[in-house]
Amino acid sequence: MLLFLFAPYFSVSAYIINAIGFYFDFWEVLPFPNQKHLATLPFDLGIYPVLGCYLIYFIKKLNRAYLVIFLMSLFTTFLEMIFLYFGRVIYKNGWNVYLTFFSYLFPYLFLYWYYKFLIKI
Repeated sequence: MLLFLFAPYFSVSAYIINAIGFYFDFWEVLPFPNQKHLATLPFDLGIYPVLGCYLIYFIKKLNRAYLVIFLMSLFTTFLEMIFLYFGRVIYKNGWNVYLTFFSYLFPYLFLYWYYKFLIKI
């Protein structure tokens, strides 16, 4: 059930963040630097929605929402650092790992608030 409720939301969030990053030329994703959205498709439709579902799962399981959000943001930033290390992601125009952390933190927070909204209704 988590997958059907939260994966589309986080997929759209990931797409919007990547579109903003590409528009301002903050990063480049290989192997398709000229087809920017094609390069991020596995992330937007795959890993980020799954991580968003895991976020909600761990929040429900551990009942420590903001700690889980912080740790998931660190974990996702670490995953991106692996891509950065292997040259699959290139940062430009002053973008760095610290800003990457916040680019994950805020969507995870919004996802949690969306979850709380859904619980109310």
